[in-house]
Amino acid sequence: MLGRAMPRACIVSLVALVALGCSKEDAPQARAGTGVRPQSVYAVNYPLAYFAKRLAPEGIEVVFPAPASVDPAFWKPTPDAIAQYQDAGLILLNGAGYARWAGYATLPESRAVVTAAGCRDAFLPTGEAVTHQHGPGGEHAHEDTAFTTWLDLRLALCQARHVRDALAELTPGASDAIDANLAELSHDLTELDARLRSAGKASGEQPILASHPVYQYLADAYGLRIESMHLEPDQALGPEDIQALDALLARHPAKLMLWEAQPLPETKKQLRDRGIATVVFDPAAQPPTEGDFLTVMTGNAERLACATGAEVCP
Repeated sequence: MLGRAMPRACIVSLVALVALGCSKEDAPQARAGTGVRPQSVYAVNYPLAYFAKRLAPEGIEVVFPAPASVDPAFWKPTPDAIAQYQDAGLILLNGAGYARWAGYATLPESRAVVTAAGCRDAFLPTGEAVTHQHGPGGEHAHEDTAFTTWLDLRLALCQARHVRDALAELTPGASDAIDANLAELSHDLTELDARLRSAGKASGEQPILASHPVYQYLADAYGLRIESMHLEPDQALGPEDIQALDALLARHPAKLMLWEAQPLPETKKQLRDRGIATVVFDPAAQPPTEGDFLTVMTGNAERLACATGAEVCP
């Protein structure tokens, strides 16, 4: 929940995040505030930062401070990092349960925008709540609400429009430039949406597997029959994983499996032996090493279109 700005001395108790595993006694001290920086925009994930950079006029600094080594959805920001968000002229939140720390920290309500709010009647459930390891950030649980909203490109555009409105309020003299930037971004996202719709149509009723439960909005928007597992691309499949995979294939005989990144060669062989092709579909919550959000999503759409037969590929 968002609250009114409070003295930084209060942050100690407010940063005692239940979700982050801290108690009131051991919550670290926050730094002293430096005051609001009206030309700065802080985002909780890379898609929102990308939209803000595409839309913002000159002079606006867009910051996405989560380390590259963590999943931003489960990042545990330090009090210093939270204080930087509190000082920002605009704070871009995702909504749908993304970045749960934002619900416990005191963020200035007048400068925080929940970009997915109102973009659909109800957010999708994950259908499960499994605690497991995902990268170096430690164990976490995929909660009841799915939060990778931007994988539905129409939802992504809705979120971008909310970013546009917030930037126009932050820099009222730059509305025309922001609107022109939005028109270009809208064109790009609409083209990607059409390409994914073609891939979804070509997939028909074909069962698809996913290595991780992050594709709910992708499946819902584009008519994909996806069932998810809990596998990491950089970890080998153990006997229990193989057993779970074979059991799932018995009732959901997929020929494609979506991964957030390339799995290990041995994993790809084990899948290939079962007639399953690997398709990388990067959720793009973090900046890529090359290119940008549009580059990543274009690659995702191309690989899915090729795998479903929507496009003829070499």
